[in-house]
Amino acid sequence: MWAGSLLCGLRRVDEQREKLLEIRSFSGREPLRRIEIALDTLVDLAELLRAAAPFPPRPEINISAENPAEIRTDAGDAQVMDVLDTSYEFGSARLDRFGSAVADKITRNERLKTVGSWVIVPLSTTGLHARNWAPVITALSVRVDDLCRDFDRIVGRVSAGESGETLVTGCRSIKEMLETLHRVIQRADASTRYVRSRTTHNGGRLLSTVKKAVTLLERNNDA
Repeated sequence: MWAGSLLCGLRRVDEQREKLLEIRSFSGREPLRRIEIALDTLVDLAELLRAAAPFPPRPEINISAENPAEIRTDAGDAQVMDVLDTSYEFGSARLDRFGSAVADKITRNERLKTVGSWVIVPLSTTGLHARNWAPVITALSVRVDDLCRDFDRIVGRVSAGESGETLVTGCRSIKEMLETLHRVIQRADASTRYVRSRTTHNGGRLLSTVKKAVTLLERNNDA
């Protein structure tokens, strides 16, 4: 699994947020299309998180006494975070987006992979790539928190106008899904041992919430 799969999905929801905030009048097909894209993307994101559960792996399991390089360092996390930030901002991380000295360090960092000029952040349950979960969870948490606040604003605007029940339902559903996603990520960030026993349950709950919202929206569209 790649971190880019999670961040690109969240970035797509972010793009819909930007478009919805730019809309002056919530009428016509365009706002509803943005809602549908966000809903479908959240379904995919929930599936990815459920497949990855439990996360993050317990750190004491993945540190090898024979390979002390596997121990996570703040410098290693910072470099992974730089790649994640670049990937989120531009949709991908390429070596030419970094200075030559930084790019050289990236190519030598075993926690990262380079495919041609592309930089990828792998995720796994063991070994070096298991160390990447910590910065990935941090990156997701910050951005989901921002999305929650902005979709709260969008719900307020849509509810105050004459947008129709379908659009109001869709916006509220996205807000609820993002809040559930935020709780899942916060628990992962707060306690590794706790999340190993609870992530699967909460990932399933997130997916259930998303699919229920999509079904409701489709039913309203057919009415």
